[in-house]
This record gives sequence, C-alpha cells and structure tokens, in this order.
Amino acid sequence: MSLVWKTFKRHYLWKTLFFVVLLLFVGSFFTDNYAFLRTGKSVLNTEKNVAEFNGDKVKLDFYVMSQCPYGVQVENAVAPVLKKMGNAVDFTLNFIGRTNGDEFQSLHGQEEVNEDIRQLCIQKDFNDKLVDYLLCLNKDARNSASRWEQCAKDNGIDVDKVKNCFDNEGKQLLKDSFKASDDIGATGSPTIYVNDKPYQSGRDALSFQRALCQNLKNHPECEDLPECGTDADCTAEEGKIGVCQEGSCAYKDPVVVDFVVLNDEKCKNCDTTQIVDVTKSYFPGAKVKNVDVSSDEGKALVEKYGVKLVPAYFLDKNLDQTYFWQNEPRIRTAFEETEDGYKLKDDVTGASWFVDEDARKEFYETIGVTLGDNKPQIDFFVMSYCPYGNQAETAIEPVYQLLKDKAEFKPHYVIYSNYQGGGPQFCLDKDSKYCSMHGVQEMNQDMREACVKELSGMDAWFKFALEMNTKCNYQNADTCWEGVAKDLGYDAEAIKSCFDEKAEEYAAEDLELGNKLGVRGSPTVFIDGEQYSGPRTPEGYKQALCSAFEDRPEECDTVLEGQTATQTTNNAAGCGA
Repeated sequence: MSLVWKTFKRHYLWKTLFFVVLLLFVGSFFTDNYAFLRTGKSVLNTEKNVAEFNGDKVKLDFYVMSQCPYGVQVENAVAPVLKKMGNAVDFTLNFIGRTNGDEFQSLHGQEEVNEDIRQLCIQKDFNDKLVDYLLCLNKDARNSASRWEQCAKDNGIDVDKVKNCFDNEGKQLLKDSFKASDDIGATGSPTIYVNDKPYQSGRDALSFQRALCQNLKNHPECEDLPECGTDADCTAEEGKIGVCQEGSCAYKDPVVVDFVVLNDEKCKNCDTTQIVDVTKSYFPGAKVKNVDVSSDEGKALVEKYGVKLVPAYFLDKNLDQTYFWQNEPRIRTAFEETEDGYKLKDDVTGASWFVDEDARKEFYETIGVTLGDNKPQIDFFVMSYCPYGNQAETAIEPVYQLLKDKAEFKPHYVIYSNYQGGGPQFCLDKDSKYCSMHGVQEMNQDMREACVKELSGMDAWFKFALEMNTKCNYQNADTCWEGVAKDLGYDAEAIKSCFDEKAEEYAAEDLELGNKLGVRGSPTVFIDGEQYSGPRTPEGYKQALCSAFEDRPEECDTVLEGQTATQTTNNAAGCGA
C-alpha cells in the first residue's frame, strides 16, 4: 500500500525514515511501506462497557484494505472504543481497490477482495458482531481464507448466510464500497473520517475516543477524559513543544536552530515550501534563511560543502539539542553531518538540480535524455501489478495515442535487489539482483512487457500492458499471459524466446537507470529527466510533455478527458519499498 501525503512534494525518494517519522504526526496516508506508527502510551481504560446513548450519533468511517497491516492495527485500536461508546458511534467500513466491470483488484490480491466482500456482508447482516469478528480475524488477517469461518462461528455469525451474500449481492456491495472510497479520495489504508472530516490524530484507543467525544454531548464515557494520549495531542500553544505526561500536556520553548536553504532561482521545479514547512513543524525553533547559488554567500556554501545538487538544506549544531531529534532517533538517518551542523540528504529531499551546467548535461546523457531536439521524453517506472502504476499506464496511453512519435514514450520497471531477502519468491535470477515487490510473477510480467515493446513497439506494449492489468494479476500472470497475448495476435513463442534470452539484460538496464534517477516506487514519472509531480490524468501528463517542446505541435491544443487520479485523490499514492 502506498502512504501518501497530501501537502508534501511528490518524490518517492522521500519514502525514507525522515518522512516516515514526520508523517506519524501529520496523519496523512500510510501504505504498507510505512512501518512505524507512533501511538504513544495510552491511558484509556479499554475494558468492555457498552454504553446506551440517546443523543446525536457521531459517524466514524474507515477506508481500509482488509489485509493491510496498518488497517488491521487501527481496527484493533478502535475496537475497545466502539465497545465503550456503544450505539453513539455509527461505524462504517469501506474498502479500497479497483473495479473493472465485474472484476475487482486490491493491493494484496484476490483473497483480500474475497475478505472485503465477506466483511461487507457481515457489516450488512450482522453489524453488531462485526467488531468482534474483526478482532478474531485480525490476529492473522493474511490467512483469512482458512480462518474466517471459525471466527464467524465463534461470534455467532451465520456462515451460510455470509456465503449466500458473498455469491449474490456481495459484488455490488464491494462495487459500492470501492466507489465510496474513490469518492472521498481514499488511496491509502487506513484513511479515516470522523463526521465526514479527515481524522489526523493518533492511532491509539485514547486518541480515537477523544476525537469521537469532541462530537458528542453528555456521553458518560466522555467525562474526565485525560487531556492527551500522545505528544501529538499537545498542540494548544503554538510555537511551543508539547509533551504528553501522564495524560496532561506540558509545553516548553523550542531550541533555536539556524536553517539555511540553498537554491537556484533558475530551477523552475525547485520549490522548497513543503520541506521547509514540514521541517519547521517538527523543529519549530528553526530560523529560515534563503540563499541563492549565484550570490557570493551561495557560492561560498557550494564551495564549503561541495554542493552538487539543490535545493540543499543545512541546519546548525543546535539541531541535536531539539526535542524531536532526541526523542525520535530514527530521524537522524535522514541527515548527514557537516563540519558545523547537519544537511538533509539529497536522496531524502529529492534534490535533482545540478549546480554545475556541465554536470547537468553529462547526467542527462547518462540517462538517455537529449535536450533541444523538440522531442520530449517521458520515462515512466511502474510495477506491472501495482494498482497505482496501472492507473498511470491507463492515463499515459491516450497521451501516447495523441502524440505518437512526436514524443518519446519509455516504460520501465521498478526493480529491487534482494527484496525481502531475495530468493525465488520475489526474484528473477539466482543471485536475487532483479526482484519485484509483488513477487516473481510480477517480475516475470515486467520483462514480458519489455519484450513486447522490443518486438512490436509501443502500440503493442500499451495494448498488452492494459489487457494484462485487467485480465490477470500478480498471482496468475505466468499462466494467464499467454492467452492474452494470443488474443491480441502476438507471437507467444517469440515473447518466450525474448524472455529467456534478454530478461536479465532488460532488468539490469532498468535497475541501473532507476538507481541513477532515485526511483523507489511505482509510479515514478520523468519528463526530460525531471520528476513529474502533477495530476495523474491524461491531461496532466499531456500538459507536462507539451510544455517540454521547443515548438509545440498542434496536438497539444487537444484537451484529453479522463480522471485516473486527480489532485483531489492524492497524486503521491504508490507502491514502493
């Protein structure tokens, strides 16, 4: 699953420990790649105590994936609160996935889809037993296929009725649920709303109860709640460091830190606003000074620190005296030490603008980009069964149909070495150099698609990739692909021969290029070597490509329809390690 955040610059390179830690507080989108959930020590008594309530209810909506560990965690965390609050809470589960006609896709595969449907059936017909069912199933959610019936029986749920619902109205329930998630822009699990407003606080029981109680009047379980459950609850005094101590907030002045932002005014895509804002949020004593590389001070900084890429961010030695630095040691991995302080690492910030013009030209040559040829190039890195990569492919295809050979369209694949320790489960080769996040069948499909492009060109590539997205999945691609290829009139034997002879060669090329560009997730898109962070729509990609022409062709005046992933649905969603 992919954590996405709504206000930060869209660089997958930011999927490092630095922003993992920062996002714990912002409460944006968590994907399966973000493993650290800051919940703090709860002071809530979570014994079951169902309360009857006659006032106005509060709505609590969870948008999750049933096998996402972070969705499971929040379900487990909120369960005792739901028991305590009784009928005062109108709790609804919805699920995140994709619909293709009567076919469904979810990040963790078909069994997740099946479990989504079962939970929707239980929510509909046995709503009062849903929470207990979840607590049982979530002990081993990944094995729901073999466990769900026993969990249902243990909690008084009629298994046959659930099966009947699954076989009949279940698909419509899931279709409606996926649509509900799409309608509010939920692309990451969990996405949480309280009374139709995004919930952005802690993921522990006390934080949930505090949020619910803010929307309830005279509920007995809302009396004498502690002021806080985690430090994240202590925000009343702006500009101060808030610390939760045994249920009460204490505030102190932040440590003052000099914060120098070195940038180049010639760079159109070097916006520092988001990084500066988020840094100041967690180091509130940071005093920002902006310096341009063309100034005398900027030149001195370039010389002093050997700066090759901007924007560059420097903080003085006082950083290590700040509360956040001392209490979240994982943050330190995002910085490199300098002679008089610290610098945010380039691969954390996504810095990509070369200070030296010759170095920039040399880099473009190494990544195969030719500037000034009036033929812009789009390089898009995907995983063949990442749903967000599939969305990007669907959005880029009409741009290809519009511009054809007036632009260069180059698909690539996100490849990891030794993913999850390597081995045949994830990797193409015996040395585990070429691995894919969703398993070896995805890795194999990546290379089959590369072969189709090599054998038959981009028209054939788009047809094959989009058909495979719809008709096959990461669990059956190795047996499913051949029928798709034959239906399209492709030579399956030629694809097999290409795969046998060139799969590792193609994988090595994509791994090398991805490493040069800092690719860590799907989709990651570059226009003439610059990372694209705009809307993931046909029109968004078209505008980005057309802006790179020296002499725009008339096709650029065509407005493309389609909303594969708009800015309202968060363009940072993706799959990545």
